[in-house]
Amino acid sequence: MIALSSVTYRHYKEQENISEALQKRYEIAIELEKLISHIKDAETGDRGFTLTNDSIFLEPYLNARSRVNQSFNKLKIATRNNEKQQEHLKKIYNLVDNRFVYFKMQFSTGREFKNNLRNGKLIMDSLRIEVNEMIDYEKDLLVATDKIYELNSSNSPIIIFTSFLVAILIIVLGYLKLSKNYNRLLTSNAQLRIFDESSKQAEILGKYGSWTYNLKNNEFYFSENFYRLYGYEPHQKGIDVETFINLVHPEDLEGVQENFTVSKTREFNAPFPFRIFRSDNNQISHLRVKSKMFTTLNGDKILIGATRDITEEYESTQIIEERNIELEKTVKELTEFNHVASHDLQEPLRKIQTFISRIEDKELDKLSDNGKAYFDRIKSAASRMRILIDDLLQYSRTSRSKNDFEKVNLNDVIENIVIELSEPIKDKKATIEIKKLPKIKGVVFQLNQLFTNLISNSLKYSKEDISPIIEINSKKVSSKTDTKIPENDSRKFYRITFTDNGIGFEQEHAEKIFNLFQRLHGKTDYPGTGVGLAICKKIVDNHKGYIFAESTPGEGATFLLYLPA
Repeated sequence: MIALSSVTYRHYKEQENISEALQKRYEIAIELEKLISHIKDAETGDRGFTLTNDSIFLEPYLNARSRVNQSFNKLKIATRNNEKQQEHLKKIYNLVDNRFVYFKMQFSTGREFKNNLRNGKLIMDSLRIEVNEMIDYEKDLLVATDKIYELNSSNSPIIIFTSFLVAILIIVLGYLKLSKNYNRLLTSNAQLRIFDESSKQAEILGKYGSWTYNLKNNEFYFSENFYRLYGYEPHQKGIDVETFINLVHPEDLEGVQENFTVSKTREFNAPFPFRIFRSDNNQISHLRVKSKMFTTLNGDKILIGATRDITEEYESTQIIEERNIELEKTVKELTEFNHVASHDLQEPLRKIQTFISRIEDKELDKLSDNGKAYFDRIKSAASRMRILIDDLLQYSRTSRSKNDFEKVNLNDVIENIVIELSEPIKDKKATIEIKKLPKIKGVVFQLNQLFTNLISNSLKYSKEDISPIIEINSKKVSSKTDTKIPENDSRKFYRITFTDNGIGFEQEHAEKIFNLFQRLHGKTDYPGTGVGLAICKKIVDNHKGYIFAESTPGEGATFLLYLPA
């Protein structure tokens, strides 16, 4: 708007200057006419006096001389910036001066009078020519200036109206901008109030209070919930730093003061726990403070911190430590039980099987048919008991064995397993098709147990009239290419697939089969303890991987192993 005002003012001044120029043109033209008139008056007075010798004619002559000088001075000042007009004035001045030379009061002869009259006429003619040239020149300037004046005059309403419209537009835009900023400010203030309230509620829910300390001014500021941590009402009067310090447990007071002193010299400070006596109930609360140094734009150093009530965490930690002690005791008892199971329980079982073997060799023929049937059941039960104890010991060793990970070639593992299972493979007339397998980091004996159980499982649950076919292959995958891997797991895996053409199972049991002692068939249909796949699951978990099963009854089963690459 200042710029618009400047433009309008300049236009006004320019119009004023043009108007003054017009006025000056008129004044010059008038003054030139006056100059001629004054000379004519002098000439008339001179001639009248010469002819009549009457002194009354001298007055116009004498007055004309001074008036001519006045007009000439005015013209000289009016045209001082115009060189051309100044040249004309110089000529006019000389002509006027010469004309006055020929003005005489007396003539000695008639011839002299005639010569004087003729010369005066010639000078007057020259004078009129110069004056007319000046007048014509001024008229030309007057016409040009008048055109500019008319143009500016016609543009003035447009400029004023345009300036007015632009000014209105600027005011409207300014109002809209201010209104928008004001609404944004209202929104920001509302959000700030919400944030402030949510921060207060967050401190209450999180059981912490914030505080700041200005090192320059030695001033503290405490949030509302900080007061509550110490048992006071928010911003309660008469409460200061000394009040809070006096509530610190005497055994922790020196540490708190030392921690605060050190905090003023460091950018980051580790959490520091301490105890206080609450002012409202005198109960001990466990607090933990953490602070950080912050430098403002003005260069002031501000220590900002948060103090949190960790009483529940402390009590929970105490409970966890007590339970850990109990757990260690339980683990020790289980270890002792494993020792008993692996030695003391197997010793009487071995004796039972020894006596069964002796009865079978020497006394079996003496038994009745019912006795032989009972004897077969005893023999079968003892055998199942032996297998069950071995499986449980294997499962236990899998859970508590040391994870000595090393580079393992799975091709070598499978090759050794096929050799170990050569007899059941031959008996079942099974075919095992193995694609090239990768090398991974793992525990050798666990991976050996894992693959042995899976191949044995496929051989066990094969169809009676169809030779088993077991296919083993691998592929490198990730969560982006395989939906079975959780999306939040960014690791690469080797997916090792075991596919057979056995009896299969219902897909609804796909997770249940990995549970301990879980069986889908009766003991008489397929022998086993229900521990084998549970061991597989435990081994895969130890290797931070995943295991899944897919199957359709009568169409075989597929086991998918995902082991970290």
